[in-house]
Amino acid sequence: WRLVDAQGRPSGLMGMWPSRAITFIDNHDTGSTLNHWPFPTQQLPLGYAYILTHPGTPTVFYDHFFQEANGLRQAIIDLVQLRTKHGINCRSKVTV
Repeated sequence: WRLVDAQGRPSGLMGMWPSRAITFIDNHDTGSTLNHWPFPTQQLPLGYAYILTHPGTPTVFYDHFFQEANGLRQAIIDLVQLRTKHGINCRSKVTV
């Protein structure tokens, strides 16, 4: 894992072309009932904190949003409000 690439941008598409980066933690192919490569449950709030505070177009997984356990739903709502309040969008600049 690297936080930045050689040019000081976030790694991957998020750093190269954030307006085209669709970011997600889990989806129906990785997590949910298939459970092939699920994101570690205890790290879900951190994963959402990352994608919701960085450029790109974050996607919230339905199963996570409607999961009441451990306050994940409220954490996602709070992070979406933070993203909106600070005007973070797919063309935002990020400094690491």
